[in-house]
Amino acid sequence: MFARIVLTALLALTSVGLFAQPALAIPYFWEVFAEKYVPADPKEEPAKQFASAASSSKCNVCHVDGESKKVRNAYGTALDELVDKANFGKDRLENDKEKAKEELIAAFEKIGPMKVDAGNDKSPSFAENIQAGKLPSQIAMAGPMTEPMTEPAPAETPAAGIALDQAAIDKLKAEIKAEVKAELTTELRKGLADAIKVQLQVIEIVKANPLAPVDDAAEEEAIKQIVARGGRVNVLSQDSDEKVVSFHLSDKPIDDQALALVRQLRNVVEINARGTAVTDEGVKQLVGLPNLQRLNLAKTNVTDGALIYLVPHTKLEYLNLYGTKVTDQGIDVLANLVNLKNLYLWQTGATPEGAEELESQLTGLEVNLGS
Repeated sequence: MFARIVLTALLALTSVGLFAQPALAIPYFWEVFAEKYVPADPKEEPAKQFASAASSSKCNVCHVDGESKKVRNAYGTALDELVDKANFGKDRLENDKEKAKEELIAAFEKIGPMKVDAGNDKSPSFAENIQAGKLPSQIAMAGPMTEPMTEPAPAETPAAGIALDQAAIDKLKAEIKAEVKAELTTELRKGLADAIKVQLQVIEIVKANPLAPVDDAAEEEAIKQIVARGGRVNVLSQDSDEKVVSFHLSDKPIDDQALALVRQLRNVVEINARGTAVTDEGVKQLVGLPNLQRLNLAKTNVTDGALIYLVPHTKLEYLNLYGTKVTDQGIDVLANLVNLKNLYLWQTGATPEGAEELESQLTGLEVNLGS
């Protein structure tokens, strides 16, 4: 606990404060989904069952009931990998609604054959669930197991004629207490030393990569260059300057130099570089972005070496490292991201043990290993 207190204080040296990003509801997604999959007047099962379940769930077809809209179920996660929600804003739906609809339907059809549980060959696909009258992400759950009742063991009593030496018991307690205290002290010292070492390293990284002031002209030029490389820059809403940068659908090579252009944009809250040639050096280029909350590096060339450069992003809530070369040794440093809630580590070198250890250090973190 002492180590965590010191760690929290040190984190304050590299951050300006906490920030909570409101969820952005997009009812149009549900509208298109309902038009494609939900019959208006179903006559037979399982169509009637699915229409009832989907109509009552609506947004929870993709999201988790009772959670923030940033928390998606398996179907919502798969859809999020294909569809950039910022590309379905009010202006586009007013001027290009049919094209937007075609893109959503294509995404629905693409993820339909995917397994609900990607790591289980016996898992149904999203489409199979819909055809069976179930919500796309539904998986049958086994009933609770009841443990057999056992008779309590009789309490042991000292054998007749044996007297308990209270002085010997007190001495044994003192020895055990001293040993435990020594072990805890050693562990705490090591943990504190490691935490301080990481934070000093982060301070040096931030100092070595200062973010230069950006004016309107510089930002406009950076946006032009990003678009020329096949990327997109969108704002989350008309009354906000929060920006989402996407490279994952580019038809041109996206490398570290392309990612470095993001440094010349103001108020970037989300970056999607999935499937690009970005490396550890590219991740380093993002140091200094003060408001980054979501980062998708799935199927890029990043390794454990990139993860220390993520620690300065204290507002980061979502991180996708699917299909990269990170391991347990690297993800340990992510324990410094105190606001991290969703971490995707499918097909990486991370193990269930490493994921469990990381979850134990961050309240509210969910690590997804794809199984």
